[in-house]
Amino acid sequence: MSLSDLKHSLRKYEFPVCAKEALSRIEQLLVGRAAPSNKQLDVAMDIISEFVFCEADRRGGRDRRGGGLSPLQELQLIDIICDYLSACTNEITKNTVFLSLFGGMESQRRLKILSILASMAVSASSTPVLLAVGVWLQQMGCSSAQSLQLVENVIRDHFYLNTSNQVALKSLANSAPQFVSNFITAVTELYMHDAQGTTKLPPKNLLEIITSWVYSNPTLCMSAQLNPAALPSGSIPMAAVTPLAGLIHWCALAPLYIDDDSEMVEIPEVPMKKIKLEGETERSIVKTVTHKPLSESELYMRLHLGVLHSLRAGRRTHGPPTAVNAQHLAALAPVVQTYAHSVLKRGGKLQIDDKLQDCLDRIGQAVQVALANGCVYGNINNLLAALDTLPENRLLRIIIKTHQQII
Repeated sequence: MSLSDLKHSLRKYEFPVCAKEALSRIEQLLVGRAAPSNKQLDVAMDIISEFVFCEADRRGGRDRRGGGLSPLQELQLIDIICDYLSACTNEITKNTVFLSLFGGMESQRRLKILSILASMAVSASSTPVLLAVGVWLQQMGCSSAQSLQLVENVIRDHFYLNTSNQVALKSLANSAPQFVSNFITAVTELYMHDAQGTTKLPPKNLLEIITSWVYSNPTLCMSAQLNPAALPSGSIPMAAVTPLAGLIHWCALAPLYIDDDSEMVEIPEVPMKKIKLEGETERSIVKTVTHKPLSESELYMRLHLGVLHSLRAGRRTHGPPTAVNAQHLAALAPVVQTYAHSVLKRGGKLQIDDKLQDCLDRIGQAVQVALANGCVYGNINNLLAALDTLPENRLLRIIIKTHQQII
């Protein structure tokens, strides 16, 4: 069928039926034994623009009235895409169509629709959609502007307040680990970075959920690398970047920014069943056990322990290390040095500054576990040289000296 015939057949349908029909035609064009030709790709992109996102009028030209979808049509389209992804049993087919829809992302309208789709998938714990979004994050690059914008939207919708959805959020680490791994990688780009003299800290609820994810599943951070994305024929896979370096930054710098007596984080009460004794009333069967809430500093301690366990789990039995980039670890040095200069400026002593020493201890622990388990790739000599410029810390000094001798 020629392009004109294909478009003519789709123009018989009104939205949203035309969008549903278009997805099946896109699949036929792009999925096969060989990579699609440039002509097939061009046809697929034209169909997507006109019949899925309504970015062109019925004559094929740009819609001068603004085009695009109404809010109701956006929700209808999201529903159609969800149904398609849920029904698609072949991962390559699913990712091929999904990346064709959202791969370029020059359009803010498409990014808005994708953000709503991702947020709804998180709410519904929709594994097929979340896995497709996880592949999209990886292919776009978790630190790209588009990925960060999507992740910010998901955080805004789900992680600013403690909600009854916490249990569902925590379960995502088991149902969609590749998405969660890439999501955390992007999240670490948003927080704990010094921007114009201020440091943006993650919302407490987000911190609690990420801590729960990492602490309870040591292999989670490696999920995107352990489960390579099923990509269309001829595509170039982007390397999966683990969130470990970003989380090491969070945990190491937390003592510099978080007060030990900071506001407590509420943890839901857990009912504990009790054996009913003769003569007891029904109300006494269940006894509520209240967990002591964790402060932010305690959450970062737990996250730090989870990261150390993850570094041990990230040990490669064969092939080069892929978990943590030495350059990313070395980037901690100037941040810590800036804080050390502020301590000296106000007349303090570096050796007895508890916050600084806690920070250096955590850097030393993370570097030691990462190097001992063969998780670090890149220029390790430069990493050790950068760490050697940090203020005096006994643990860190021993680790630097030991690995300098080994190298």
